[in-house]
Amino acid sequence: MKILHIIESLPIGGAEQVLINLVPKLCDRGLNCEVAALWSPYTLASKLESQNIQVHRLNIPSRWSLIEANFKLNKLLRKKQYDIIHAHLFFSEFYTALTYPLFPSARRVVSFHNLAYASYPANTLWKKNRKQMHSFLIRNCIDAQIGVSTAVAEHYAAHLKLKNVNVIHNGFPIDELYPSATLNKKEIQARYNIHSHEFVIIVPGRLVPEKDHAVLLQTIKILKQKNLCPKVLIFGEGPLKDWLYQKILKEQLLEQVIVHKPIPHQELMRVVQAADIFVLPSIYEGFGLAHAEAMAMAKPVIATRVGGLTDLIENDVSGILVPPKDADSLANAIAQLMKDDYKREQLGQAARKRIETCFSANVIADHYVNFYNKILTNQQK
Repeated sequence: MKILHIIESLPIGGAEQVLINLVPKLCDRGLNCEVAALWSPYTLASKLESQNIQVHRLNIPSRWSLIEANFKLNKLLRKKQYDIIHAHLFFSEFYTALTYPLFPSARRVVSFHNLAYASYPANTLWKKNRKQMHSFLIRNCIDAQIGVSTAVAEHYAAHLKLKNVNVIHNGFPIDELYPSATLNKKEIQARYNIHSHEFVIIVPGRLVPEKDHAVLLQTIKILKQKNLCPKVLIFGEGPLKDWLYQKILKEQLLEQVIVHKPIPHQELMRVVQAADIFVLPSIYEGFGLAHAEAMAMAKPVIATRVGGLTDLIENDVSGILVPPKDADSLANAIAQLMKDDYKREQLGQAARKRIETCFSANVIADHYVNFYNKILTNQQK
């Protein structure tokens, strides 16, 4: 079975990392997988190529370079004769659909990774027309659709008027992503100016409205009024960076809340393990990649009851779910874990077990192999 995965580009990002996790496991199962990236950056390409997975850099000059994108993609399909073309993210879906007239025999699949029409609604004439075009192409030129969570599947089914969107979750390389028994917690804490007696909350993620850092700061203020003063380490970049700093300053939380630039993934996982809990009070979350990685590191996670997080986390078993935009509930959950060492240990171990059992890259790769086989035998429409 010969499969081409198409993605917009290969920076260090969520959907891109999901692809890096998945494709080698598919190759281990005898599938012949290649990857095409429409434009730069190609940062993660070397990770695939180091495992003998071919990456096609198409170097499309802009997102709407229709003629050049069509020419280069059709040329690749003619040369390679793939059985399945699997697209990830909007422009990959768009250009994959446009190859249908010349290569109708190849089966086409798209994976939806987010809740795009919720966080960025089609509220202008251009966005409405683009959404209609998206719906038409997916319904008429794509054989099957996948959502990375139940919420994502339902979201696109409703917005694009699709009859059936399958759910296959994201997978994680648990053989690479695991808590280290030799981690020097004190050394890491010292690196980030944390004293050994301080309770540490880690908050990795883009600095964007949907992550709701506003309610996080409100929560820290509530805890401070209760004489609970955890240290909060935020790692990320984004359009709200300046606003966040000014808000921290205004709320007099500079001693508690520190914003750091993004750090390499391996180092971030070490900091996650050295922290006491992971918190991210998202308003929208297609799946929750950062949450899942923290769970794989056996870290207790407090999240909001939104989107794909309800697939990922069993409330009060493998994590704690609170209502979105509810600082009081979030503060109560944090306070509970600050006072209960046993509960933190229990949640962390259950979280790791859940990732191993339900979301490991090996488990998810098996689901994909079965799905692709159904696609090729016309059992899945």
